[in-house]
Amino acid sequence: MTTQQISILIPPYGTATLTLPAMLTPDAFARLDSAIDQALAEPHQALGDAAPDPGSIEYDSWLIRQQ
Repeated sequence: MTTQQISILIPPYGTATLTLPAMLTPDAFARLDSAIDQALAEPHQALGDAAPDPGSIEYDSWLIRQQ
């Protein structure tokens, strides 16, 4: 069986790699796209009003670069 990997660069955190069991058909890609949207929407919705302000995000990214 062949595998296919999709790597996504997420600065400054590194990369996220999605490993798929085979080449995607257009239908399978559409389903994957929808599943990823749903999976990423859940944590975003859970934050609600507690989302960090832009200053906190910038400060956190500065701390990560210092490590």
